[in-house]
Amino acid sequence: DKKELDELYLLKHKHDDDMDFVNYENQLFDKTLSPYLYQNDIMNSFLKKLQSLYSIVFDQINIAKNFRNIMVDKYY
Repeated sequence: DKKELDELYLLKHKHDDDMDFVNYENQLFDKTLSPYLYQNDIMNSFLKKLQSLYSIVFDQINIAKNFRNIMVDKYY
């Protein structure tokens, strides 16, 4: 949603009812990394800042994977 205008994003997704949506920006590192890393305050704040960057990278990889997939519409 950060890479598009708010109005266009709302127009494209106002009828979405998919409840299997994963919010990578808030859960990517929390679900995959060890809780031991989050005990240090400096590392915790660094990982929280890094998490939004990696969520964008993760979304771009998914777009690239779908672009090469013949079963997915290229304008999806």
